[in-house]
Amino acid sequence: MILAEKIQRQNVSRSSSHLALVFAQTMQTGQISFSQWYELMTAPLEDTLSPEAEDAITRLIYGVRHGLIKVI
Repeated sequence: MILAEKIQRQNVSRSSSHLALVFAQTMQTGQISFSQWYELMTAPLEDTLSPEAEDAITRLIYGVRHGLIKVI
């Protein structure tokens, strides 16, 4: 495996685990900080995301748009 591919896979797993933590906290509290929200909105631009991570971001966007989650 090429070194660049290994690094990219490590970045995906790291960002996915961080996203899972943010997703769990947000669903539990019904709130997300503006800095976390901004990080989620820019994540697809910076890293390659797994399909599960993309689904989590989509669900968070849906929650914010429909008033289920508040950005504080």
